[in-house]
Amino acid sequence: MNTTKSVHAWERMGWVWSVIFYFSLILPWAYWLAQDTATSAERWLVSALLLSSGLAHWIFVYAMPRRGIPSRSRLWYGVVYAGVITAITFGLIAIDHTFFFVLSGYFSQLFFFLPTRLSIPIFLAGIPALAIQANDMGSLSAAIRQPIFWSWLLAAGCGSLIALWISAIIQQGHQQHELIGELRRTQAELAASERSAGVLAERQRLAREIHDTLAQGFISVVTHLEAADQALDSDLSAARRHIGQATATARESLGQARRVVQDLRPEVLEGSSLVEAVQREADKWSERTGVAAAVTTTGTPLPLPPETEVTLLRAVQESLANVHRHAGARQVSITLSYMPDRVLLDVQDDGRGFDPTSNLQSGGGGFGLTAMRQRAAALAGTVYVESSPDEGTTIVVELPRQNR
Repeated sequence: MNTTKSVHAWERMGWVWSVIFYFSLILPWAYWLAQDTATSAERWLVSALLLSSGLAHWIFVYAMPRRGIPSRSRLWYGVVYAGVITAITFGLIAIDHTFFFVLSGYFSQLFFFLPTRLSIPIFLAGIPALAIQANDMGSLSAAIRQPIFWSWLLAAGCGSLIALWISAIIQQGHQQHELIGELRRTQAELAASERSAGVLAERQRLAREIHDTLAQGFISVVTHLEAADQALDSDLSAARRHIGQATATARESLGQARRVVQDLRPEVLEGSSLVEAVQREADKWSERTGVAAAVTTTGTPLPLPPETEVTLLRAVQESLANVHRHAGARQVSITLSYMPDRVLLDVQDDGRGFDPTSNLQSGGGGFGLTAMRQRAAALAGTVYVESSPDEGTTIVVELPRQNR
């Protein structure tokens, strides 16, 4: 992240105004000394004033900000600095009119360090006074009768308008700078929010994957091991069969777990269509549970986006697991319906059924059904549960043909 403080263009050009200011001090001083008309006392006084002005500029513009003392954005800072150089500038002009040239650097400092509401009144008040002094008019009443006075006053008015225009541009630049800063902060907050949402979504995805692979596999392993334990004393061959099925399920779950870590499609979908994968899952489930499971396809099976196929396959696995744990069914019917704009999965059993309304109101349904709904919702799909006590259960998953 770039932490370099942004500096406005007029601040980056501050050294230019310093050069102008020092030039406005040195040039008239050298010219005035070359005239050789001043007394020794005047030379020492002018030299002291010029040195004081240059020193004040260096202290306020460079030395104090580097030590962390309030910058030119503080009102008192500019007022003190402007007061010092104003006194020195008018003192130099009072000594000799040659130092009117100092005004070229003085006015730039005045507008640079003071807000417009102060710099313009000082500018407008100073120009007529300077015009009176420059032409030795003596008083304001005498000055207003001279064209030179109005010329200077007109120059002051035009200069003030230019200052207002420049000030408006600078103010607009400040506002745009602040807006850009707010936009960058908002973008950073949005990016952080998106990262957090992405992390949460990935956690939910992993939770669903773990439930659909490891959890179901462990349930099957536990079921077979419990059956083997019960059959050890009465039917050794049945116990061995259950242990073999538990071992096979554990190996399959291990392979699925590795694929979840690698963020790949379920192994059963590799190199086969969704219909073939569903048929294999149904056959393996029937072999483990002894419950008949028939798979039917309607419409023309066409390739679906990988996320859609994974969601439908996980729905089949979860539905069959629920039938085995809760339904006590004698048979299960699985139907895949391919339509022009969507695909439907129906898993219907003839088990004991339940009341979906009371089950959901009591907080039931389990993580499996919740994960199934989350998967479908992520693909703009829907999950329906139709069931009644003693009349079996039907789970319907509806997904668009193309992910949105």
